[in-house]
Amino acid sequence: MLNKIFSAIIFFIIATQLSGCAGAIIGAGAAAIGASSTEKGFATSITDTSISLKIRDKFIQTDINLVEGISIQVDDGNVLLVGRIETQELKFEASKLAWEVRGVRSVINNVEISDKVSLKERAKDATAGANLRRLLITDMNVNSLNYSIEVVGGVVYITGIAKDAAERDRVIQHAKNLSYADKVEDYVILQDDPRE
Repeated sequence: MLNKIFSAIIFFIIATQLSGCAGAIIGAGAAAIGASSTEKGFATSITDTSISLKIRDKFIQTDINLVEGISIQVDDGNVLLVGRIETQELKFEASKLAWEVRGVRSVINNVEISDKVSLKERAKDATAGANLRRLLITDMNVNSLNYSIEVVGGVVYITGIAKDAAERDRVIQHAKNLSYADKVEDYVILQDDPRE
């Protein structure tokens, strides 16, 4: 009897673990499909994700304010840091830490120095970012998976790899037409741009 109970417990534990694996496998498969449908390709997407995670880990080990205040975007090894933090020293530290990660080709630090940000301003930025993402998803002439978007203080930061100049121009025009966007910073490169 004790053997049957023990076997049932083991079966339950294994079934529970396998169901978690199934979710992870499905999630990884979906990520792989998404990455392979972008202009930069699967291998570059994996490398960029790894770089982003390594930078975030360095931020966590150094100062939690870096993680809370800075968003990291990586496209083809090019790192864009945006957000708000309280001191110039932390802004400098963020750049330094990003450069320490193997595979980083460039670092653009557009982090603002700011004491506190109002809830209203954060809501405007979030709304602008969501609206731009919606516009890109619904535009049949744009592959929205190719772009990363951040909005900070009314400034729209766009990174990614465009199929061609026409697609890049469409994305930038969508951003310029946003009601809460004061400025657009374009870090989009073309797929056929010569890169190392």
